[in-house]
Amino acid sequence: MLFLAAFGVYLWTAARLLRLQGGTRLIWWFAVALRLVFVPLEPTLSDDVYRYLWDGRVQAAGINPYLHAPSAPELQEMRAPWHDRINNPDVPTIYPPAAQLLFLALALAGGTILQAKLLFLGFDLAAGWVLGLVAGRTRRSRRLTWLLYLWSPLLVVEVAWSAHLEPVGLLGLALLLLLVHRKLAAGAALALAVLTKLAPAAALPPLTRHLGGRFAAAFLAVVALLYLPYLGAGGALWTGLGTYAEHWRFMEGPFVLLEAVVPEGRRSRMVAGGLVLAAVAGTTWGRFTPERALLWVLGAGMLLTPTLHPWYVLWMLPMAALRASRPWILLSGLAFLGYFGLDTYQATGIWPQPPWLRGLLWLPVLGLLVWEGLAASGRRSSGVLPEASA
Repeated sequence: MLFLAAFGVYLWTAARLLRLQGGTRLIWWFAVALRLVFVPLEPTLSDDVYRYLWDGRVQAAGINPYLHAPSAPELQEMRAPWHDRINNPDVPTIYPPAAQLLFLALALAGGTILQAKLLFLGFDLAAGWVLGLVAGRTRRSRRLTWLLYLWSPLLVVEVAWSAHLEPVGLLGLALLLLLVHRKLAAGAALALAVLTKLAPAAALPPLTRHLGGRFAAAFLAVVALLYLPYLGAGGALWTGLGTYAEHWRFMEGPFVLLEAVVPEGRRSRMVAGGLVLAAVAGTTWGRFTPERALLWVLGAGMLLTPTLHPWYVLWMLPMAALRASRPWILLSGLAFLGYFGLDTYQATGIWPQPPWLRGLLWLPVLGLLVWEGLAASGRRSSGVLPEASA
């Protein structure tokens, strides 16, 4: 596949460029140029952007987006020419308030795909810049961090082409890592990430243990403030999210093993959630640093989720770029395998996911994670400790 070839070129070019002196401007110029190539293209790999535009359109009309699904007859007069491209039209929105406020801003500005792309690309490049600051502050290579983040084919495709909103949350994670010594600002940064996509909320306990009560208070205050305009939806705030948690699945990895042991679908998801909570407890008890806690907690969620769309892997990219983590960088390349069968899905509504494809995606990553874990254990047993990081 072309995407996998691009990933290979990304790794080779990054390795070559790092051997040269300088090159910072080249890194940034090439990063911007790559994104500009994809900006004019219509999204064809994902239709999420139409849900973004719909949620903003509903809000601009003064309607709470959590109250109705796009197919609701109450909203029939609001339908746009692209209405039939909204995915899961019978399910209310799953996106939390920070995302919703951005959707509203897009609607008020005109509500176009181009505007969505440019907005999210602004967050994308800002996140890259902040990660460079984090790398410099923690005595790691800014150039390597920028290369691994800014030149990531997955990031470029999912944002500049598909207009996914992940960079909003990635900027929140990057700011959290930069502002760890400013507790209130760090709490607000985590809130930005969580209110874009809820998954980083699992890292709150270990982050609170490391950063203290002021951090948690700032996080909760921002969350409460941004949820306030939408509280009129009542229990409907969670309807779409509940449907997603119970029924969605795509390119799952180790979750398949859980299902073999606990075959009932809801129970297997509960077991997976319990294992993620175990990772949360371990990182909290172990007083993991913020960066390490995010890596472990989000990584556990990534491994155990029943749903892994390619763009979900982007949530690992800030920590993977800072640490030059081979397993997670590899997953960002292999994630493109998730698009296998897209044509069949678009023609029939059924997305083929043969076992060999999931194995090709997951086995190399799991093998590399195990190998690196054993190597780290060997270093500890021999008295050689890994370099500390933020």
